[in-house]
Amino acid sequence: MKLPGLRGLGPFAVLRRAFGKFGEDDMGTYASALAYQVLFSLFPFIIFLVALLGFLNIPEFFEYLRGQANEVLPAQVADQVNQIIDEIEQPRGGLLSLGILVALWTASAGVRATMNALNVAYGVSEGRPVWKRMPLSLLYTVGLAAMLIAAAALLIFGPQVMSWLGELVGFANIFVTLWNLLRLPVAVVLLMLVVALVYYAFPDTEQRFVFITPGSVLAVLVWLLASWGFSLYVQNFADFSATYGSLGAVVVILFYFYISASVLLFGAEINEVIEDASAEGKDYGEKRA
Repeated sequence: MKLPGLRGLGPFAVLRRAFGKFGEDDMGTYASALAYQVLFSLFPFIIFLVALLGFLNIPEFFEYLRGQANEVLPAQVADQVNQIIDEIEQPRGGLLSLGILVALWTASAGVRATMNALNVAYGVSEGRPVWKRMPLSLLYTVGLAAMLIAAAALLIFGPQVMSWLGELVGFANIFVTLWNLLRLPVAVVLLMLVVALVYYAFPDTEQRFVFITPGSVLAVLVWLLASWGFSLYVQNFADFSATYGSLGAVVVILFYFYISASVLLFGAEINEVIEDASAEGKDYGEKRA
């Protein structure tokens, strides 16, 4: 069976090779390191995000963020995220204050860790000098924050916009119902766009941008399924508090980040397998200019 985008390879062959490369590249270790780094980068990133939101004056985003955390994340992870949002909802200082700049710099460490892990997944060595890699990580961090805000704004104000458009043509109820049906697919597409941009920009390799790739599609779908399954497991089967005491919430968050990092890196391995097997694929040893 041949599927579009696999360059003539069968889906089972792609998965078999990707699993093999995942083990050969020791992606489990990189996923662990990435989860650990993201854990320490998350709070500074949220601080920077909140400062950016305060600068843009979008207070509705906080309620949306809470709703998404409660809907997508495991309960214990969502509780911790909501607590953080409560503590920093009122930003302190301006967008360019020293504390915010330090938070941005700290948050960019998670981006640099992701860049290094994706270099391994794509089979290239980091060739960008420090003076180029550091500003890029800061730029990517700001870009991720901007895309998150843009996606949230679309999902928050989408019903109002659809209602306004519906009133113009006389079908307000139909437009609002249509938006409610398309809200989840739109969120999934936006998440695929973010993953595709990460696969394109983060590794030090020349490649053309492709919005829909097997790696990005599988990474998003598996991540959504893994999030749902992990949430059920934590709520119904696992008692981390009994095992780890007060550290249970931290263990849950770290484990969840590990799953997410593993899925992201496995999607990159799938893309690499497809390109490597294609006669038209790029040479992954080629570096960016």
